[in-house]
Amino acid sequence: MTKRQHSSCALLQEAPLRELIAAHAVNGLIAVGQSGGFVLQVRLGDGMAVLASSRGEPRAFASLSTLASLMKRLGAPHFEVDASEFTPGRVRAAQPERSAAMKAGNLPRAKNKSSGPATRTKK
Repeated sequence: MTKRQHSSCALLQEAPLRELIAAHAVNGLIAVGQSGGFVLQVRLGDGMAVLASSRGEPRAFASLSTLASLMKRLGAPHFEVDASEFTPGRVRAAQPERSAAMKAGNLPRAKNKSSGPATRTKK
């Protein structure tokens, strides 16, 4: 399945996929190779869907181990792999500035997501 063919498939977010897996409504899961990674194709009855990213595009996995971890977490540890169209490469463009900042320890710190009370530090 090429990227062009993915655009004709329905896109499926992670939460609905989890519900379909729990309801045993998924007929098959296939990790389909493409340039630089894999997308997850979901067989549903007579139709097909592709796992979507939060941006509404087919979600690309750089490695099968990442995809396998997600599928195990969703309750579907068994899936097929179609590597016929896979070519090694990057899923996303390189970010040399970010890499240099990481090596230098100059990345901004993540904002505290906790909304609980502030903790005191010992003096």
